[in-house]
Amino acid sequence: MAKLKQSKATSKTKEKNEFARGNFFVRNKDLVKRIVFTLIVLVIIRAGTLLTVPGIELSESFKAGVDNQEFFQLLATLGGGTIGQFSILALGVSPYITASIIVQLLSTDVIPVLTRWNKSGERGRRKLDKLTKALTVPFAIMQSIATIFTLSTSGLISPKWGSSAAGSGPAWFYYILVPTVMLGGTFLMLWVADQITIRGIGNGVSIIIFTGIVSSMPTNFVNTFKFWIKQGEDPTILFDGVLKFLIYIVAFVFVIFIVVLMNEAERKVPIQQTGSGLVDAKDHTPYLPLKLNNAGVIPVIFASAIISTPMTVAQIVGENSAFSQFTQNYLSFSTWWGIGIYGVLTVLFTFLYAQVQINPEKIAEDFKKSGTFIPGIKPGKDTEKFLQGTINRLSVIGAIFLAGIAVLPYIISKVTNLPSSLAIGGTGLVIIISVAIQTVQQLKGRLIQQSFIDKKQEKFADANEKTNSHIW
Repeated sequence: MAKLKQSKATSKTKEKNEFARGNFFVRNKDLVKRIVFTLIVLVIIRAGTLLTVPGIELSESFKAGVDNQEFFQLLATLGGGTIGQFSILALGVSPYITASIIVQLLSTDVIPVLTRWNKSGERGRRKLDKLTKALTVPFAIMQSIATIFTLSTSGLISPKWGSSAAGSGPAWFYYILVPTVMLGGTFLMLWVADQITIRGIGNGVSIIIFTGIVSSMPTNFVNTFKFWIKQGEDPTILFDGVLKFLIYIVAFVFVIFIVVLMNEAERKVPIQQTGSGLVDAKDHTPYLPLKLNNAGVIPVIFASAIISTPMTVAQIVGENSAFSQFTQNYLSFSTWWGIGIYGVLTVLFTFLYAQVQINPEKIAEDFKKSGTFIPGIKPGKDTEKFLQGTINRLSVIGAIFLAGIAVLPYIISKVTNLPSSLAIGGTGLVIIISVAIQTVQQLKGRLIQQSFIDKKQEKFADANEKTNSHIW
């Protein structure tokens, strides 16, 4: 009787496991929770962008005034797209990105202490993260003061005070209270980004930037449609505008396709284990994947942050200063000098970050220890030189492509009358595609991991059933 009950219990367990295996939500409860958590947090962030900094009154032309200035366009791209409402989250994660660039550059054999931290594993990375967040404070204050100074002098914002408050009020209000609120918003965004990284899907900072850019895309499409198609026009001109807009959509989709293709392109370097013998079937040949663009979206973000830093200083020192004139003539994206410098910075950061991402010396050393080798290449220094040369050749193609996509909207804006914020390509497009691909890859990895766990549980259940059947 006891054996019969045990058999029924085993049968019920098996039916329950089969139901779980057939139901995606039951089988991947942890993944579903992570996705739901990420979506809820992003909805809260977007709701937070509607909360204007307290005590501030925006002019009717505020949105148009912000959209027409390059400094705010860069701030919107890197920060998460919240500057358009001058919300408490207006700076977003932009100051943190600027600080992280400096820390990463200094930790590449520039400052020995930071280099040691960078190579000392998780503990060192935590120290670098604390340093980065400490450097975020001065950058956030500097960016907030530059933002307030520019907006107030342009008449785009004003304090919501009565006549009795006029006089000495604006000085401390604008440059003490408002920067404090914006600094708090930045660290709130960083905390939320950390929660997404730990409990959600993808890299929190990247997801926040991705959401900000994507949320502005419908408005950009509507503005592009209005730019070419105006009401009350002659039918011939109207047809010409519709045709241009359709060409714009097709070109936009084509650029997305090319960016995805280049992001996924990789060079498969065949590898072999000592004593494993030759492998004839190409499908089963092990290989070392080297992506065409090893650095991902980081070079574009770094280049944008570097360009935005002197622009921030220029906003503080005033438009009539020599430094402001220099940034306007040589760093503005409305000039060929600015476009060229942006492209060159993107290329340089691509090469730099490709070396950070992949260390040929370490790979060659690991290959030697594990008895792995590249056919036709001697282990050790020869393998290191081969990998170094391959990475450099791939980086040349990847860097030129990445720089071309980054400067494409500004070139289109120079050649045509279309505003650069509406043109095809640019930093925003590269960011959203790269983040989307990385997030999908992480989702696939978690699904594969869960599938592996399910198979182990299935084998265990089958073995348990056979044992009970044998006993019965």
